[in-house]
Amino acid sequence: MTQGKRSGGPKTVGGKSRSSKNAISHGLTSMVPSSSNEQTLVDSYSKELIEYYKPESPLEQLQIKRIAICRAKLAHLYELEQVKLLLAAKELESQPEKILEKIPGATGLAMGMAKEFITSGQIHLPCRLSLPLLEAICKEIYQMHGVMENKNQFARALPILTKYLNSYPVVGLDNTSQWMEKLSAISKDIKTTDEMGDKHTGKFEEVIKGYLRSREYEALLEKEAMRPGIEELEKYQEALRIRRGQPPKKVEPLPKVDPDAISDMKAVKECLGRFLTLQKSYERAQKLVVQYQEIKDLMLRALSLQVAESDLLMRYQTTLERRLSSAIGELLALQRSSKS
Repeated sequence: MTQGKRSGGPKTVGGKSRSSKNAISHGLTSMVPSSSNEQTLVDSYSKELIEYYKPESPLEQLQIKRIAICRAKLAHLYELEQVKLLLAAKELESQPEKILEKIPGATGLAMGMAKEFITSGQIHLPCRLSLPLLEAICKEIYQMHGVMENKNQFARALPILTKYLNSYPVVGLDNTSQWMEKLSAISKDIKTTDEMGDKHTGKFEEVIKGYLRSREYEALLEKEAMRPGIEELEKYQEALRIRRGQPPKKVEPLPKVDPDAISDMKAVKECLGRFLTLQKSYERAQKLVVQYQEIKDLMLRALSLQVAESDLLMRYQTTLERRLSSAIGELLALQRSSKS
């Protein structure tokens, strides 16, 4: 098997031009300052060395310049390494989900809430709930016992929840009398939040819900505005029927229902369970945030450059240190020679 020809390097003028700049693309291997900051360092080091060694010959002055450039390049190299590590740390911090994925059980709404807290510093609960209010409502639910057949018994057993339901506006429902229907509507909102899982967006999600509620309210107002016209049309159609000798339209009487009775206690308990599930997700999110911080701190302490990049910087450092050592040795030899 014959060995393939070794590359002779770029052949075109453009390729040769690009290749000639490889050594100064980062400024570490070139023997001239590669930036204004580096030039400032070279000037500072040169002044310091000239004041100390007081060079007399051009060769001594040349060695002083070589030493100053090597020192500036090494300072640039150390700064470059720190900047690269800082960028890697920033990238790690900007992607909390990558750290959270390392925590067992970090899933669902708890993970979404944890991400929201890490990025914004707080967790936004749905339906205008605050953490103290949610905790108070859940405490009532856990302590609930006995029979609950009507709204009065519900209000006595769950006064904080009842007050919350009365104050929370739901489009199309009366704030003072339809709070059981409002419980069902709020439960659906909490369920929607839970189903968002790790895609939970917190405050942004509430803004969207607020916009949708406003659209619902506008549609309801339009429907209410059309009601008198619809009723008038129905009356006119009924009058036509009678005029034609047709029998009046039969209206079935509504069944008598106790307005205060709770007709489906199973559905009510399911709605109450949504509050408990929401609280558990919040508590789990708080624990995830603590675990996230612990893992992030460990990962930042163990952060290092990629092997290939680290090796490259190490080779540059070794080359520059050898040049610096050589330049210092030659300067000292020149000064000894001039004195003798």
